[in-house]
Amino acid sequence: MTRPLSDLVPLRDTSAWPGYDSIEIIPRVYGRARIKPLRYNEAGTLYVVSDHPIAGVDSVTIDGETVDFRWRNGADSSGHAVALLELAEAPDTSASLAADVRGLSGNPADILADIYPRSDLQDFAIYCRNQGLELGGTLDTKITVRAAIQFVLQQVGAVWSAGLMGFAAPFPPSVDGPIWASFGKLDISDWSTECALDAVVTRVTVPFDWDYATGKALQSVVLESLPASREHGVRESELSLPWVRSARQAVATATAWLQWRARPLWTLQFSAGVQYRSVQPGGWIMIDHPRLPMPGAYVVTDIDPGYGSNAGVKITATAPAGLTPAVSIVRQSSAFDPITTDYSIDAGGDSVAVTITDNDGKKLPGAKVWVDGKGPITADASAKIRFAATPGKHVLRIEADGRSATTTEITI
Repeated sequence: MTRPLSDLVPLRDTSAWPGYDSIEIIPRVYGRARIKPLRYNEAGTLYVVSDHPIAGVDSVTIDGETVDFRWRNGADSSGHAVALLELAEAPDTSASLAADVRGLSGNPADILADIYPRSDLQDFAIYCRNQGLELGGTLDTKITVRAAIQFVLQQVGAVWSAGLMGFAAPFPPSVDGPIWASFGKLDISDWSTECALDAVVTRVTVPFDWDYATGKALQSVVLESLPASREHGVRESELSLPWVRSARQAVATATAWLQWRARPLWTLQFSAGVQYRSVQPGGWIMIDHPRLPMPGAYVVTDIDPGYGSNAGVKITATAPAGLTPAVSIVRQSSAFDPITTDYSIDAGGDSVAVTITDNDGKKLPGAKVWVDGKGPITADASAKIRFAATPGKHVLRIEADGRSATTTEITI
C-alpha cells in the first residue's frame, strides 16, 4: 500500500529505548555519510549509528583523532534491526564523536523507493546509475513523505509527478529529448502567457557534502552565468545539496539548475482537446501560434486531463527565453565555517571599521562586502573594510572563500 504523501516519514526515536532521557530521532543512513552516533548503553561504549542494517563503518574519530572500534548489525532492546558501534573506552561527554558509515543504497531511485514504496522507478534507477549519481546523507528530522521526495530529487536536479511515467525524471529534460505533442494555432484556446523577470538567477552558491557529526557543509562552489550577469545584473541564490558528496556531481546539478534560471521564464497556459490527455508533465511540447510572444519548445509542468467533462485538457508549460547561457565556476572551497563580523567606530567618528571572520575567529582577508546594496568593498590584509559612519542601521552582505553568502545588520 502506497504511503500517503502528507504522512510523516516513519522514523523511530530514542523513546523506543528504556531509560533514555533525551529524545532524538534514530537516523536512516543512505550511501556514504559522516554521522554522529547515538549513545546506547550507560557506560558510553556502545552506540547506534542507524535504525537499520548497514554495509559497514569505515572509520571513527574522537575530536578528529582516529580510534579503534568494532561494528555489527544487530537488534536493539525492542528487537528492531539496528547497526551498532562499540568502542574500547567511553569518550568524554564533551568530545566530538563521528563515524563514516556506508548505509543503505545511495542510488536516488532506491532512496525514493525506501521513503515512498512503488514499483515504477526502474527507469529512474537506470538513469541514475548511468549518470553516476550517488547520494550520501541521513534522514534524522521529522519530515513529510512529500517533502522528503522533493528534497532527494533536488539533490540530483530531478522532478516528480504522480502522472509522470516512471514517477521521477531529470529537469530540465535533455534538449534532444522527444517531443510529446505539437500544437498549432487551431489546437489551443483560452491561452495566456506571462514572463517572469523577478525569478532570474545569475549566480548560485552551492554548499554540499554535509557532515552530520558537526552540522555543516564540508565543501562549497559558486557558479555564475557571466553573460546573464552582464545582461540582468548579478542576481544571487543558494542551492543546498547536502547529500551530494563529489564536486563533479554538485557542479553538474547546479549548472543545469542555473542555466534554466539565468534566463527570463515564459509560462504558457492553454486548453486543448481530449486527444492530448496522454501528454505528461516533464516532457517537451512544441507550440506554433502566430500571436504567441515566444513560440517553440516548452516543458509541460502541469496538466489537468479534465476527466468527467467535455472541456478538454488544461496544460501549463514553461520555457526560458534565449539560448542556453554559459556557466562557469567562480569560486570553490572546502571545510569552511560560517561568516561572522565584529565592528568598531573610529575615534574620529566619521567611519566604521568592520572585521570579517568565521565562527572560529579566523580573519577572512579578501572578503567582499556590499553595504546597503552598494559595493563590493574588498577586505584588506587585516580582513577589515571601512565605510562612512552614517547614523542608523546598515545591512551588510558578505562573501568570502566560497562560503555561503551571509547578510548581517549593524547599528551606528
